[in-house]
Amino acid sequence: MKELNWNYDKTTAYWANRLLIPIKSTRPTPQYDGLDYRLWEETWIKHILNDSFPEYCRYPGQQGSLLCSPSNIIRCFQEQKVLEALALTVAWGRMTRTKGNIYQKSNRVIEKTLSKCLRLTINTNSVEPAWNLLLRELDWGYVITSKCLHFLARSLGNESNPPVPLDNKVILNEVWPAFKKMINQHKSSSNYAMPGIWWEYSVSWSGYNRYMTAINCWAKAKGWTTTQLENTLFEEYYPRDKTS
Repeated sequence: MKELNWNYDKTTAYWANRLLIPIKSTRPTPQYDGLDYRLWEETWIKHILNDSFPEYCRYPGQQGSLLCSPSNIIRCFQEQKVLEALALTVAWGRMTRTKGNIYQKSNRVIEKTLSKCLRLTINTNSVEPAWNLLLRELDWGYVITSKCLHFLARSLGNESNPPVPLDNKVILNEVWPAFKKMINQHKSSSNYAMPGIWWEYSVSWSGYNRYMTAINCWAKAKGWTTTQLENTLFEEYYPRDKTS
């Protein structure tokens, strides 16, 4: 499988290579398939430039609705239908309530920017330039940026170590504190300091890169792809009502 270039954060890599985040499952969790969510085409047609979404995006047996599956998102990116891919990504990531922040610019500006992200990723074999472009041109946050680049990178054949989603509820509120607790328990025997947090108010690349450094290190230790590692972390660390 093709691999992207990652410039690991030194301190994060030091700890992530020594402290594997606890994972109970011996097999990776499959990625969310989008089957329980229907996207109404008439509501989202305004967010694309074509007259309709591709036929393969139709939800089976549900006229007028679309299936926001990973395979459909990836295929849209592969066919240069970047606005269609974005709409499906927003729905797949359950971000419809915040889509006003995503669609601040015109469809043509968004299309041009995403198309350039594809070219940048091909030319550099890294998603860092695309990350910075999305923040600069579209003023996106880290959640939609990470989810969009995840599928964009995979559409180019980067299945081994693509960027993976960074969310608040699981990754920042559960996984990061667990990793930090492990480090604090072992830090007294090491001269290495605590690594920087995985998110910054500036939505900088450096914060996301620290997150992906940990994900890459743990995925290699498990023999999984970064997608499989993130899927499993999301499932196991998702906060559930313990009384139920």
